Amino acid sequence: MRVLLATDRWPGDDGWAGLDSWTVGTALARAWADLGDEVAVVPVGAAGAGFGGCLRRLGQVLGSGTRSPVALSPQFGRSAGMTRTGPDPWTASSAPLAGCLKQLMPAQSASRRSTVLELAGVPWRDGGRGMATALGLAGSPGNGSGLLPDTLVTTREEVERALTGLRGLVSLEGREEGMDPARMLELDQRLCDWAAELTGDPDAGTVPGTGAAGGVGLVISALGGQITTGSRYLLDLAEAETTISSADLVVTGCRDLSMMSLDQEVVSTLTMMAGQAGVPVIAVTRTTVLPARQLRESGLEAALPIGPEGDFPGPDDAVTAAELTRRTVPVARTWHW
Repeated sequence: MRVLLATDRWPGDDGWAGLDSWTVGTALARAWADLGDEVAVVPVGAAGAGFGGCLRRLGQVLGSGTRSPVALSPQFGRSAGMTRTGPDPWTASSAPLAGCLKQLMPAQSASRRSTVLELAGVPWRDGGRGMATALGLAGSPGNGSGLLPDTLVTTREEVERALTGLRGLVSLEGREEGMDPARMLELDQRLCDWAAELTGDPDAGTVPGTGAAGGVGLVISALGGQITTGSRYLLDLAEAETTISSADLVVTGCRDLSMMSLDQEVVSTLTMMAGQAGVPVIAVTRTTVLPARQLRESGLEAALPIGPEGDFPGPDDAVTAAELTRRTVPVARTWHW
């Protein structure tokens, strides 16, 4: 039997550090491996929620013969030079990102390794204009070779977000803020003008993903870059689609499975990929309160809780990898053929 395991991290609380995706995945995998099954583990994580660590781990798993991508993960508002440029995101500039890229990109370009920019949240909504201008790309994006990363990794919501139009940044966020309609029209037109200046097409900003990272997605896509989620990027890098197609079972999961986590990136990506391949997928979790019907509607055959909150031994009910394996053994025996 062949089993692919790709699970979200188990974040800590109350002083417990938690377990990363690789630790959880390998702990669960041992339960199936001890039954003689062939197992494969892929570390997965969303942007801003473990992606960088998963990419580094995956590079180690793929081996030294693979030129694994390099992740660029600037932290805005946490380090010098990366603070918000103004109290209003609609007047803030993405120019500080250019400074980071100028420092990080040259060495990576020289090594010819692909680069990934991880941005989960940014303080600007300028369509990436400040960054593009600082890099000398405004009006001539074709000159951006080596200045921008190959891929922008961001959250699932950002990947689906357009820059302009009814599903654009101004329309969605402006309504949430209760912005004056005249102000919304002005800001959206400004972004349309910028899209036209950068690409020659005023409708370029209506494409999903162009609104990612406050509009940095527009600039990266204009240079032929990719915009995707952390989970999908890692799974594609690991060629998980091929592995899933030959697997008998896919195991995913998260610490606590609820309505909210069921729709989050890692679990939903795995259920979608397994569903497309016609392979059953289950979730191993600490707790879950979802009924079987709702699980099936989401693409999961079952969700198997291996311990209610407060039921793990150790200081402060901390979960260890060994305990995860022990508690997963009955699940593996049930889902083994």
